[in-house]
Amino acid sequence: MSDSGSPALPRSIAIAGAWGYIGRKFVDAAAALGIETFVFDPGPAPADLEPGRLHVIEDEREFYRLPADLFHLALHPEHRSLGMEILLSRSAREPIVILCEKPMAPPERPWDCSRVVAEIEASRAVVLYDFPELYDPMTRWIVDFLGTFREVEITHVELCRSKDREDPGNRRNYKRMVTIQYQESVHCIAFAIYLLAHTRRGLDAALAGGGVARADAEPYLPPNPEAYPHVVDGRCVYELSLGGATIKGRTDFKRGAPWTKRRVIRGSGDGRPFVIEAEYLERHKYLEIDGVRQDFDPQADSYAAVIRTVGAWCGDVPREELMHGLYPHPVFARWTYQLSSVLWRSSWDRRAIAVDSAEKLAEFDAGYANVLPTLLRY
Repeated sequence: MSDSGSPALPRSIAIAGAWGYIGRKFVDAAAALGIETFVFDPGPAPADLEPGRLHVIEDEREFYRLPADLFHLALHPEHRSLGMEILLSRSAREPIVILCEKPMAPPERPWDCSRVVAEIEASRAVVLYDFPELYDPMTRWIVDFLGTFREVEITHVELCRSKDREDPGNRRNYKRMVTIQYQESVHCIAFAIYLLAHTRRGLDAALAGGGVARADAEPYLPPNPEAYPHVVDGRCVYELSLGGATIKGRTDFKRGAPWTKRRVIRGSGDGRPFVIEAEYLERHKYLEIDGVRQDFDPQADSYAAVIRTVGAWCGDVPREELMHGLYPHPVFARWTYQLSSVLWRSSWDRRAIAVDSAEKLAEFDAGYANVLPTLLRY
């Protein structure tokens, strides 16, 4: 993974699901970075693509045999099987780096998470999950700030991720989504446990005591209800107690929701209180620590940052550490899936749910598949 301009950049990227929302974001980011780009998507190509800008591969198996430095599976989990099978098989003979979208599995198939983790663990591939904020230089800055203290404690985290996804005038809103706890709250959960794990010297330590979740949800009203086999949630407001930290969140795709990806972290370092405020929304980014604005470009592209960071990690960090340390690897992604499941079940039951150990959290099954028959079509 190198070029003459930046040793952190992959020379080439292959994007499956390139015409979807996230896939297209990575297509544009790769083009801006000057990376050779291959795409696969059986759907109609966007009309605004520049001719000759991409290598469009029409055969799916041929696509997954490309000699690309980085594969991005911008696909719903039910459409990843063939790609994963071919790429993991290839990893026995050659280096393979895969960036995978969330959620790790469909909400109704939680058992798939264990299978995916086992299959990846048995391979030699590097597989990371796409929680863009974890790859953002602002998050690295926050982690470095927290690392300046001998003793640090995060006590409160506020997470808001919202946008108007019911507006029929926005073409993106016609892309099918899964229930919001698994699709969007999962990003917020990933951010929170990533920071907690850094302050507690490990993911296991951050999750050892389990947690308590209280959540409420409202249904999403899509502009294309015919695309949905059943109702999905479009707003979730929650409170999660995790290892002494209180995490309050709001993920909102309802009509009129503000556009924001705001984060507030409160705690103390060596006995001194601190407040960190960050906005990760594209073109509106900022980071403040104790009221002092840090030097970041508000226009910085989050998706280009993912590509750069994956390249840097793969160039500097051994595979064993990437796949088992504090990185968004499959085990990390599985924990975010489990916590998303707890939020969804709490929303459905309208009651607090406690899982008092990491072992019980790992075993938690929200029973989403059992509820599906009661989720009527729109």
